[in-house]
Amino acid sequence: MVAGPAVRTARATVTLDLGAVTANCRHVLGMVAPTELWAVVKADGYGHGAAPVGSAALAAGATRLCVATWEEARALRLELPDAPVLVMSPLVPGEEDEVEGVAVAVSSVEGFSRLRAAARSPLEVHVKVDSGMGRWGMEPGDALRIGEALADGEGALRLGGLMSHLATADSDAAFTTLQLERFRAVSERFPPCVRHAGNSAAALAHPEARFDAVRCGVAVYGLSPFGGDPADDGLLPALRFESYVAQVKLLQAGESTGYGRRFVAERPTWIGLAPAGYADGVPRLLSGRADVLVRGRRRKVAATVSMDQLTFVIGDEPDVEPGDPVVLIGSDGGESIRVEEWARLSETINYEIVTDIAPRRRRVEHVVRDA
Repeated sequence: MVAGPAVRTARATVTLDLGAVTANCRHVLGMVAPTELWAVVKADGYGHGAAPVGSAALAAGATRLCVATWEEARALRLELPDAPVLVMSPLVPGEEDEVEGVAVAVSSVEGFSRLRAAARSPLEVHVKVDSGMGRWGMEPGDALRIGEALADGEGALRLGGLMSHLATADSDAAFTTLQLERFRAVSERFPPCVRHAGNSAAALAHPEARFDAVRCGVAVYGLSPFGGDPADDGLLPALRFESYVAQVKLLQAGESTGYGRRFVAERPTWIGLAPAGYADGVPRLLSGRADVLVRGRRRKVAATVSMDQLTFVIGDEPDVEPGDPVVLIGSDGGESIRVEEWARLSETINYEIVTDIAPRRRRVEHVVRDA
């Protein structure tokens, strides 16, 4: 049983369910209203596709899209030119004189000074205060001084918001409460503007973190911010990841498959090969741990996941054929494999799993030097 695979246009396919994105946004809005929902679509929409997710989120009631970089914002606005966009991470020095048409966060006095000196077009600025995350963000005194300078309305910059970010909204309520108290203390002295600090976990579990807007990422995509079953929080997974059976073959007792001979057949055993590996976003740590779904049944990924393919066990009888869909993440029949299952088996978080499936077009700059 070694026939070639059915005709395919891709080795693996990500399917995005915009109906799930819409339902998730409406669900969050139903919990937080009248607080606004801002959909976080950085890293190409957490691997789901920034533009289609952003469009669906706005249609469902979100009022702004959030990205990490000016490069992401520029690409997004080519497809959604009228979408309000906030760039949350500091600009790369030199970008200040080209950024336009978006809101930007400033996280340091130095960054604000560069922006004020270089900005040529009107820009909405959100001042980021560090309330305990210990990453981007200013000391309260610096944030207040910059907020007052922006409120004066001189030059191209205008005050758009006060923001912070929570470190433990998914795991440590006491520290979250401390961060919110610090943020609230600054906001009470800050010039009037939109205040926002809550992420997905805070939006769902900490009503006191909602302020004027919440910035939700994983919840929009139907992923659990707590690492459990998204359904427990009323969320619907929006991503399906599948490949196909490229070949089936019979191993005799004592024969092995894959690097390191991780799987050695104890008796005659049929195996299936799917052309998706760790270069496609299937973590190598799933080797010998994860399952795939073929014809509604779980099949063990017993061999080592390779760069370009994985091997799963069929069993004593070849009830699988080349061309059959291989569901990596998603449902088939009555079985489901969630992103959170992959994250647990890979000893990581669901964020990393989905962004690795479809990484940013250029995550780092590649410089080629002539030898």
